[in-house]
Amino acid sequence: MNSQSHRSTLGHMQAACSSIMKWMGETHRIHPTGRVETLLAGLSVLAVLMISWYALVGVARQQYQIAIFLALLMPACFLTTTCGPDTKTLKPIDYIFVIAGVLSSLWFVMNEGRYEVWMTGFSELTVIDLTAGTILSLLIIELGRRTIGFGLTATVLVLLLYVWLGDWMIGAFRHPPIDFRYFMEMQLITNDGVFGSPLYVAASYAFLFVLFGNFYIISGGGQLFFDVSASLTGRMTGGPAKACVLSSGLYGSISGSPVADVATTGPISIPIMRRIGISPERAASIEATASTGGSMLPPVMGAVAFVMADFTGIPYAMICLYATLPALAYYFGIFTLVHFDAVKEGQSRLPEDEIIGMKIALARNWTSILPIAALIWLLAKGYSQAYVAAGSVIAVILSSWLAPGRAIGPKKFIQACVETCYSSVPLTAAVAASGIIIGCIELTGLSGKFTLLLFQLSFGMLIPSLFLAAFILLLLGTGMPTTGVYIMAVALLAPVLVNKFGLPLMPVHLFFLFYACLSAITPPVAVANFSAAAIAGANPFKMTSYACKLAIGGFVLPFFFIFNTGILFVGDWSKIVSDGAMGFLMVFLCSVFLHGYVRRTKIPLLLRMLFAVAAFTLIFPSPWLQYSVAAGALAVFAALLLHAKRHESANVKAPMGA
Repeated sequence: MNSQSHRSTLGHMQAACSSIMKWMGETHRIHPTGRVETLLAGLSVLAVLMISWYALVGVARQQYQIAIFLALLMPACFLTTTCGPDTKTLKPIDYIFVIAGVLSSLWFVMNEGRYEVWMTGFSELTVIDLTAGTILSLLIIELGRRTIGFGLTATVLVLLLYVWLGDWMIGAFRHPPIDFRYFMEMQLITNDGVFGSPLYVAASYAFLFVLFGNFYIISGGGQLFFDVSASLTGRMTGGPAKACVLSSGLYGSISGSPVADVATTGPISIPIMRRIGISPERAASIEATASTGGSMLPPVMGAVAFVMADFTGIPYAMICLYATLPALAYYFGIFTLVHFDAVKEGQSRLPEDEIIGMKIALARNWTSILPIAALIWLLAKGYSQAYVAAGSVIAVILSSWLAPGRAIGPKKFIQACVETCYSSVPLTAAVAASGIIIGCIELTGLSGKFTLLLFQLSFGMLIPSLFLAAFILLLLGTGMPTTGVYIMAVALLAPVLVNKFGLPLMPVHLFFLFYACLSAITPPVAVANFSAAAIAGANPFKMTSYACKLAIGGFVLPFFFIFNTGILFVGDWSKIVSDGAMGFLMVFLCSVFLHGYVRRTKIPLLLRMLFAVAAFTLIFPSPWLQYSVAAGALAVFAALLLHAKRHESANVKAPMGA
């Protein structure tokens, strides 16, 4: 009897835990219909117009601009997400959240003048301030649960518990008691909470870059990337896979979103790869990995790059310059491994009827080149991010009218506005929740305590600290979006690497950027893998090893440019050329090691390990050591290549002489 009761109790506990985990998980995103669709369209157009106006005019204070952004985006957020994993339609609670989000945000809009002259220690929050702030904070947490899932939501909740209960702890992580009013004042009035830099970046110009990407695709710009990629790589061995890498990279550099990239280019490239015999898992992995790199590749990159510009104070155009060679090296690694596989398995080229010449590709899509040219020109001229994004949007609209059938009229304009608000929901949730996280970290002094802990775990040595930082970033990436991972890294890891070890600011933040982006393909979340798997009909969990293999450049390059800053265009031209060449060679040697074959001939294990050692030796910033290792590794590879060709030639001639 007791045993049966125990099993029953255990079963109830397991069911309760399962229900809690299910509730905490990501819920359904929906496209509303009927009156709600009309309401969402009107809100989206209003949001685009007002956010663009405040971003361009630049007269509004940060808090006011963020409050306007939340008042317009909160309704879109709750009108496009449901309250539970099994719920497919909106419920009354969703409409209550819409109203609560608008009213709580508008309270901070209407009282902006009072907050502008706020004096900490003298001014005091009213009951309505506290009520509106509490409601807004709870809505942000709920929105994070709906759109991002367990990881970021759990982080926010744990840090909030630490704020309230940390004074009961013992040891280094204890902090003094924190009054609720003071906590809310820090979160709502200062720039270290909800109304801080992450949400301000989204409200001021990240939203506009997302808008540019949607306008560009609606105007037919995506076809340019595939046509150009097919004309360049279609006639090569494994042409479809190489065209996928190139087109996904080009598109991702504009969209900045791995999932959007997969959804746009995947339905074209994945079926073509399947037709030449590439397995579903490999085809999906190539698409997901190539799409993930778009967040690292200029000129647009992803939302993280905009947050980085704000945190570091480095102009966005310079961040684009610094990231160019490492991003190209990342794609070089994917392209190399795809080529090795194509040669080993004898994959065919792209069908001739799907290849058009470069002249035809450019002539057919010449209007799609103009917005990209305008974007690059505005960046080069040093205009602000908001002006660059807005100017690029205007260039898309104007250029669309130069091509028959591609003009952006009222219907397409509304469609782009709705898609922008829809795709901005996860970004809004991530940066708003990140603001709460930063506020908790600053208020409790957790950053300094974490710095001390990491310094002790690494025994005060740089290399172990970098490995620990990489591990922590990948661990955070299992439950957080890219932006959240980067912001947590800046708050917790930057003080160690920049202040304690004196590393340059830009390489450290690019280190965070690369590893934050890799969360799109690393398990267990791997949103890009899941999106590509759905198109290919593949098992997303079987994709993991091959996707991570293709992305080897993303894992090793951050360690390289920490010590070899020439690849970031830092230093004289001789250093830039030297470090750039060594960075690409390191990725190539890692690819050889992972692939394990030269053409169709297997590389002996000892030589494979030799390539791995040579690759990691190139990280050490000693030119003579790098050149010596490079010469030796290339000589060994050339000998293996010559041997492989002779072996294949002998196998071909043997049957003829038999």
